[in-house]
Amino acid sequence: MQLFKILLVLQSITLFHLVRGACETEDDLNFEDCNLIDLSDVVLTGICNRIGLDMVEHVLPTLIDDDDSSGEKKVYTHEQYAMGAEECIMVEAEMERLAMEDPEELERMEREAMAEDPDILAEIISDVLQQDAQLLKDVATKIKDAADHADIVKDITEGMLSEGETLEDRPDVLGYLVATIMVEDPSFLDEFDAQLAEEFYGEDYDSEDYWDEEDPDDIGHEILEDEL
Repeated sequence: MQLFKILLVLQSITLFHLVRGACETEDDLNFEDCNLIDLSDVVLTGICNRIGLDMVEHVLPTLIDDDDSSGEKKVYTHEQYAMGAEECIMVEAEMERLAMEDPEELERMEREAMAEDPDILAEIISDVLQQDAQLLKDVATKIKDAADHADIVKDITEGMLSEGETLEDRPDVLGYLVATIMVEDPSFLDEFDAQLAEEFYGEDYDSEDYWDEEDPDDIGHEILEDEL
């Protein structure tokens, strides 16, 4: 009889999950019977990664007051990861709204973000460059030929490249260099915008969906805007 009861419970649990449906990925979210709290920390982290934010480095420290100055790595709870993912979803929604309703305000915010923390943009650009060897080579060549920014290029390459290394060997350094220049010159990579965006949006990327080609002020300077 005891085994029979256990079997009934197991069958009930199985039936519940079949009726409820899967709740394992971001695509399964419906905020009714599949909520953020039901997803794993890995999936929750991936939600923030998708828009270019690191859950532990960028998101949770801004949401959670932590007076611990011990220097030890902070361990966050599952509930906090869910809270962080919710914040990333809200940030993404707000950016999509601004892109449609007030692109000038979005541009202003992006420039402020780049000025305050170019490291975030550097990470994004570095990731893109690592995925496309030809784009990496082309951007490295443009950097080397950037006479107007020769001092910045010299200072960063001398400080970050080891002997014998080139910018093509170090996409992380190249990404940091590009981000640093873009703080002063947002149009620096205009000619590569379509290639950069295609790496994120896929081969079906159409620049007309993202830029107003009739407005020269709206072309190119918002590099990877949805990832910031």
